[in-house]
Amino acid sequence: MSRRAQTRHQAPADGPPTTATNRPRPRRQERRTSQPSRLRTWALPSFFLVAGLAAIAIVALAVTSPSAAGDVKATRPVLGDVSAPVLIQEYGDFQCPSCGAFARSIEPQIRAAYIDTGLARLAWYDFAWFGQESRDAANAARCAGDQGQFWEFHDTLFQNQAGENAGAFSKDRLKGFGDALGLEPTAFHACVDADRYGAAVQADFAEVRRNGFNGTPTFVIGDQRIVGAQPFEVFATAIDAALANQ
Repeated sequence: MSRRAQTRHQAPADGPPTTATNRPRPRRQERRTSQPSRLRTWALPSFFLVAGLAAIAIVALAVTSPSAAGDVKATRPVLGDVSAPVLIQEYGDFQCPSCGAFARSIEPQIRAAYIDTGLARLAWYDFAWFGQESRDAANAARCAGDQGQFWEFHDTLFQNQAGENAGAFSKDRLKGFGDALGLEPTAFHACVDADRYGAAVQADFAEVRRNGFNGTPTFVIGDQRIVGAQPFEVFATAIDAALANQ
């Protein structure tokens, strides 16, 4: 029996903008020429102060730069052989019921027939529009990906769906899922709390809006678009057509 997609037709606006904190400007040091010994005494600690501030700035840049945290390409989760001839692009939300239905029943068939055999690869894009817990879950899944377990975390999320924004994917529960998978807790918990991949998640959603997608899950296979948890045969037909065009 066909499973029809449960789609939503109005994507929410992007999250609230961040604000910058104005820092007080340092007072300028008054030049004094009459006391060279005092200047020499001040110069040495000043050198270490400047060097320390520079080191802090470098570390901050490394932590917050797009290449470290928000680079979408660098953090794109892909299942299967990266050289597989057919790319399946999935745009999904971890709170979406239809996405869950696909993940639990249709995706395993696609994995067995096409991904495990090296014919196709599946790339995940975050279409996180059901609310804050969707964005938090998307970030947490990428945090799990830091330890090589994005897809295990992906499966855990879809196995534990329980309504929308009702606490099923609170940060505490997300950390608990990671603990159950055996993720190193200090790094994983810090990644979840810091929303390290929030920029990457938002970048995916911006792509969704540019493409005009309005339902989850949405799939792009070759030149075909599929919306919803359609039967396996629908996906097989699209994948076979893409293979024939290689």
